[in-house]
Amino acid sequence: MGADLMESEPLFRQWMQAGDDRIRRSMGFSLLDRLYGPQAVPGQPFDQLEASHPAIFLVQYTLAKVMAGHGIRPDLLLGVSLGEFTAQAVAGMVSFATALDAVCQQPALFFRTCPPGGMIAVLASPELHAASPTLAAKSELAGINSDTHFVLAALHADLPEIEDELRRHDVPFQRLPVPFAFHSRFVAPAEQTWRETFGGLRRDTPFWPVWSACDCGPIGPADAELGWRIVRQGMKVQETIAKLESQGGAVYVDLSPSGTLAALLRQCLPPGSTSRLLSVLSPFGGDRERLRKTLSVLRPLAPTATPP
Repeated sequence: MGADLMESEPLFRQWMQAGDDRIRRSMGFSLLDRLYGPQAVPGQPFDQLEASHPAIFLVQYTLAKVMAGHGIRPDLLLGVSLGEFTAQAVAGMVSFATALDAVCQQPALFFRTCPPGGMIAVLASPELHAASPTLAAKSELAGINSDTHFVLAALHADLPEIEDELRRHDVPFQRLPVPFAFHSRFVAPAEQTWRETFGGLRRDTPFWPVWSACDCGPIGPADAELGWRIVRQGMKVQETIAKLESQGGAVYVDLSPSGTLAALLRQCLPPGSTSRLLSVLSPFGGDRERLRKTLSVLRPLAPTATPP
């Protein structure tokens, strides 16, 4: 998650260290040690939710700050899943500290309230879910990313049966490194505690428009139900991108730690789309050069006057 940039980008290092200091005080461990210490193995699944949750948020937020440091400002911020909280923080709807603290508290809340679960990415038509009695009964559609890619959520005990069913249909799939069935009915036991803990979170008017992949459109500061919807509702990436494309498309910049969102979006673009897809991070390294190429594309598009 950005090891190259920790060495080459002072702003990246500054924000990662600032986040690490706050996580040390609230959680009692160093996120930077987990990410970049001697025990960190490149390419290994990062599946400890108490660390992966804040890591995803912090890396995405930090990359946005790096972009801003190079004079790049967004026309619009699109969040997917945990990235929705990042988008709100980048846009100034919530402060960095408030958002990071909330993200750090979420894993313990889920461990206290939810049964063990999991999520599976599937390379097939989402129609398979309804067509298979096993999948329909044992899982829920947690996300539709394209005509040939969707995500299932299910209880942990049912995952082997679901995977056997996917093998029977001869479709590729991959279990995701998460311990709960996010974006499904299986996290409903957390709702009351979530509302008691985060229901009073105040949001300000964003500097830039913020779109939600669960709402398929823009969000506002007065929406008190937004936080829980992000956790409970399915991710509608395909539908959201279709709406953005109908407005003329965009240069999409993937700030996720793995760069996989850009690959998913590529499947969503309609024939003839003039949109471009850029990403910065990859599990295989080369982030410094990828950042350079991304900035070389974006700089000519940057306006001379920008919002704060």
